Amino acid sequence: MYCGHSIELSEAYHDYQGPLRCAVCKSLMTVRVEEGQLRSMEATPKAPAPAAALKARPAHPG
Repeated sequence: MYCGHSIELSEAYHDYQGPLRCAVCKSLMTVRVEEGQLRSMEATPKAPAPAAALKARPAHPG
């Protein structure tokens, strides 16, 4: 995987394109597998926190 950990995919991923999470470090990758061969892989950037959630947090605890 992009994070450096190995992962074995079942036959369900023989032809697959989409997100895949590492079981070890939990990082999220976007992969493309064709005919059982990895064709592309890239790290999926973390989504920023929604603005509403940021406003709900107090500026300074206490």
